[in-house]
Amino acid sequence: MAEDLVTLVGTLEKILYTNPENGFLIASFLIENSIRPVTVKGIVYNTMEHESLRLKGYWENHKIYGRQFSIREFMPVEPSSEEGMVRYLSSEVFKGIGEKTAQRIVKQFGKDTFKIIDGSPKLLSKIKGVGKKQQKTLLDTWDEQRGLRDVMTFLRGVGISHAYAQRIVAKHGMNSIPLIKANPYQLTDISGIGFLTADGIAHNLGFDNNSPHRATAGLLYMLEQQALNGHTCFPRQDLLKKTEEELKIDSAIMESSIQQLLEDHLLNRETIDDAAAVAQELIFRSRFYKAERRVAENIYRILNSEAFTKFEGETSLIEEQERKVGLELDPAQREAVEAALQHKVLIITGGPGTGKTTIVRFMLGLMRPRIPAIALAAPTGRAAKRITETTGAAASTIHRLLEASNMGFQRDRENPLEQELLILDETSMIDTLLMDSLLEAVPSASRLILVGDVDQLPSVGAGTILLDLIESGSIPVVRLNQIFRQAADSYITVNAHKVRRGELPDFGSSSPQTDVDNQLLDFYFIKESDPEKIVKKILLMNSERIPQRFELDPMMDVQVLTPMHRGITGAIHLNRKLQDMLNPDAKGLEHREQWLRIGDKVMQQQNDYEKQVFNGDLGIIVNCDPKTKELHVQFEQDIVHYQANELDQLTLAYAITVHKSQGSEYSAVIMPITSHHYMMLQRNLLYTAITRGKQLVVLIGTEAAIRKAVENEETTRRFTGLLHQLSELGASPLF
Repeated sequence: MAEDLVTLVGTLEKILYTNPENGFLIASFLIENSIRPVTVKGIVYNTMEHESLRLKGYWENHKIYGRQFSIREFMPVEPSSEEGMVRYLSSEVFKGIGEKTAQRIVKQFGKDTFKIIDGSPKLLSKIKGVGKKQQKTLLDTWDEQRGLRDVMTFLRGVGISHAYAQRIVAKHGMNSIPLIKANPYQLTDISGIGFLTADGIAHNLGFDNNSPHRATAGLLYMLEQQALNGHTCFPRQDLLKKTEEELKIDSAIMESSIQQLLEDHLLNRETIDDAAAVAQELIFRSRFYKAERRVAENIYRILNSEAFTKFEGETSLIEEQERKVGLELDPAQREAVEAALQHKVLIITGGPGTGKTTIVRFMLGLMRPRIPAIALAAPTGRAAKRITETTGAAASTIHRLLEASNMGFQRDRENPLEQELLILDETSMIDTLLMDSLLEAVPSASRLILVGDVDQLPSVGAGTILLDLIESGSIPVVRLNQIFRQAADSYITVNAHKVRRGELPDFGSSSPQTDVDNQLLDFYFIKESDPEKIVKKILLMNSERIPQRFELDPMMDVQVLTPMHRGITGAIHLNRKLQDMLNPDAKGLEHREQWLRIGDKVMQQQNDYEKQVFNGDLGIIVNCDPKTKELHVQFEQDIVHYQANELDQLTLAYAITVHKSQGSEYSAVIMPITSHHYMMLQRNLLYTAITRGKQLVVLIGTEAAIRKAVENEETTRRFTGLLHQLSELGASPLF
């Protein structure tokens, strides 16, 4: 679309609307040599009314507001007409220079005014009525504006895009050039500019691979990469090796950089015994180190304090509630309820069909008359909705409970939660940083019940909170293993537990001919080794077989899960194929090698508290403007508007990774599983995928791949420091 860009030069007459957080504005703009202003909109940082600008963009016709100019790039410029010069010099840009003074200056120098200010500023003293104070104000501001233009020119020259250049100028202003020349890796504090971008700029400026600045930034970057893989820390020697291999930095330089980062408290280290009792030095980014330390401290703070409400006669209370609801708890369930009445903190873990929801419902019924202030929460909106539906009690996301905004969480140690009992579902999904924020806000006298399935995939974010807490022995744990009769009738549940125990699932349902009495089963395995044929079968199942036989909607009820993003059976390729099958001809736009069309199923990829949409939320695109690259997406709660610079938040969701499915349930799940997924074939991944299906699970692939996944439980371990922190604070396990 670059060839369609139009250039306008003129004056920003009046700002009609502005968002100071992202620089978006709507304004009236007077084009040079025109008498009637036009409406412009877009991202423009650090601008004021009456400032002269060069805008690049294109014209569009808004249904309500008519003809508008959509800004894609901007640059401050000097007006060329005498009238424009007067308006510019008397604008808010030049504080203290009124219209009359500006008129005197322009009358004296005419169209050469700016040349005089730039090259012979002493001539300003000859103008009657222009005092020394006004001269200084004018010249200081003039130098600043010229400097900003120089900064923008420099940034574009070293390979920084216009959008990022705007952000840099907004944050660093006139200091941008010396800052970047001294250490371009400081640019990583700008949203959207990561190490790789800064590294490219550094190379353009002649920085060596072994620059100490590069080594420092590279080590921090590599640790961040490990955090994306789930690790809150990483062995020192492995970190050095990976950094040397990937970034080609000399090991001696890195050793020096690590030491400096430790001294500057940007890194922390701990020597911890591994599973084989071999001591190894682990390196932490400080925020993870501090977060794990606070999690451990807060767990003990809550455990060691008196409860708001105490219970006596647990047995009689439970029996009374059983009679009330007409339910007899099994021994493990009874143990869980008794532990919840006796202890400040409790973990309840178990797979599908083992009665976790039943226990939560039972405890709510028992405790609500005695503890009026109870909160039920989950890590995601989908998980919160599910627990609300299954228990009948209102649940919220943890973020909403903590009153999250773009400024952070409003609930913390200084402004704690008010609930006496907090029940958290899907605790395996909670990462270290979120658990840190949550526990900081839990009052010491509150009770905390953590419910989850420790055998599922760990959190998308770094850490293994639930597993570490269980293994620490610091908290009482109740494990639920019995599958109840109704759940036992489900192949999904039975096979999920087989996988959890390291057993192959029952392949007896590998053909529809095995359906008993022509009744549809809920679990099928289709053998196929050819990836291209697997894709064709996924398309057939999604678009025809499942909708026809199970009366399910192919768009909203059927979800394709895959172990990987890339490859023939990866999410990216499957999304293209499914989109072409289910939604081929709708109006849309192209963004980062994918088309987004009206009617597409999409997923939100990050938390946006202003829009009130969160990572993992699914929606349908309901409107699209290809020119402005703006979308409207219908989520369950509302229609959300996305501007062009916000489209990175969305991705197609016909197919998603198993990791992204955590906390969700779908009517039907289809999953490819082949040897091409070798690196991702893990027991907890297969187990998690199977447990996402409510009515139907279809695996398409090879028995060898399934066997590999079932047998592989070794690669799931993450490097974390929470166990160490808990053991440091507690002399010995409490339970």
